[in-house]
Amino acid sequence: MAILIKNGLVINQKTGAHSFARGDVLIDGDRIIGKGGDLSARAAAFQDLQVIDATDKLVMPGFIDAHMHSNEGFEMGRYDNLPLEIWLSEVYPPFGSPAMSWREHYLRAMLVAIISLRSGVTTLQDDVINISGTPEAVDATATAFRDAGLRGWITASMWDESYCNSLPFVGDLVPADMKARLDAMPAPDWKAQIELFEELSGKWHGKDNMRIILGPCGPQRCSEKLLQEVASLSEARDLPVHCHVLETKTQAVTGEEKYGRTLVQFLKDMGLMTHRLTMNHAIWLTDEDIATMGEARCSTTHNPLANLKLGSGVSPVRRMMNAGVNVALGCDGVASADTADIFVAFKAAAGLHKIGTFDYNDWISAHEVYDMATTSAARSSLMEKEVGTLEEGMLADVILMDKTDWGFMPLHDPIKKIAFSVNSDVVTHSIVGGKLVMEDRKLTTVNENDLRGEIAEAAAKFERDHCPEMSKGAAEVRPYLDQMYDTATTREIGLYPRVKV
Repeated sequence: MAILIKNGLVINQKTGAHSFARGDVLIDGDRIIGKGGDLSARAAAFQDLQVIDATDKLVMPGFIDAHMHSNEGFEMGRYDNLPLEIWLSEVYPPFGSPAMSWREHYLRAMLVAIISLRSGVTTLQDDVINISGTPEAVDATATAFRDAGLRGWITASMWDESYCNSLPFVGDLVPADMKARLDAMPAPDWKAQIELFEELSGKWHGKDNMRIILGPCGPQRCSEKLLQEVASLSEARDLPVHCHVLETKTQAVTGEEKYGRTLVQFLKDMGLMTHRLTMNHAIWLTDEDIATMGEARCSTTHNPLANLKLGSGVSPVRRMMNAGVNVALGCDGVASADTADIFVAFKAAAGLHKIGTFDYNDWISAHEVYDMATTSAARSSLMEKEVGTLEEGMLADVILMDKTDWGFMPLHDPIKKIAFSVNSDVVTHSIVGGKLVMEDRKLTTVNENDLRGEIAEAAAKFERDHCPEMSKGAAEVRPYLDQMYDTATTREIGLYPRVKV
């Protein structure tokens, strides 16, 4: 089926500065085949043609949320005033992790998919933290995204280090009996992690708008053998690697304590510091780290909502950009960002970097954030030749925004309006791979009303049946994590003589 988007204000993309011109966009199958001017004559050749009147619409590429954890879907708004490592013990408790059915995994992912689509996200880079180490969580997530019509790039999350070995000082702080319990928890070895990746990749990669990519959870949580195997697979198959790196000062301390070097240097030594690597967060960086990242042309995801919520710090975005690092925008997991609405992350990123320096030439502009959510986000998963712009030959991932919305009056600069004046309700239509998945704010692929009750029931069940046990399990280790946190956050880091955040 062909789609003609008629007479819209269509974006022309130029990095850091974007313009709009009245014209058409023509889609055939899953690709854009024409853009600009009046394309009615070309469109007339198609017998099966849908025409969308975009006279009152802005026409733009769909947003790409470059970092998400949809598996946290039932915990939005549950936590506050907890730093990352202590927050992790609540969301991913060492004792009391919930066992969920395939359908519950599906509904949780569907909740995030619906919120994402309604905010103009057409591609979700989803790092599914799969505690069980079985295929069900990722399989259910990919199925939900497929059913909703969302393009999904899903990491097969990996870790094979024990709980105590992935955190500084904890092994010496916890009592011997607790350490024995923690060390006895089942942890698949590196071969099992790779086998699970291969199983999921074989089922989903390249099918139904899904990709399965490599996701070592964090260098400190992975053995050297696992990281080296990931590096080899990434190179052999030209696959992206998404990995949490230096989100907190505790992680910076971990690098010094565990490896005697920064985590960036450690990743380089493991063969992972390439253009295929995306470092999620990347806050606690040395000048040498940033230079290393720029030389490698690697990417980072900037997740301002989660960084603010967890008190992790402010990513040195301008310094990384100046060094040649590709910076993409992400919401992050919905138990830390507390939303999958990309407009909220967009606004945070456009405002956050205007504090911390009086040199307004170093502030991050709305247009730069727009690039983070489109072209840079595509590059972070090696898909910049497929999505992120509306050029001919690109995949037809297109969104329309209602320019008659009160916040767009007067229109001035539409990108600045997205950053400062409107919310995601302005997104009226979403097209993913040439398929209209939202029309006039109504999803066309799933029945939201039918799903709403089932999702609400599953979320309430999670809160009732699992959250108390999760908190109980977290409480067991909390005193020792508090001691670890106090030690790490007051520690002078020899590797960091001039950390700037």
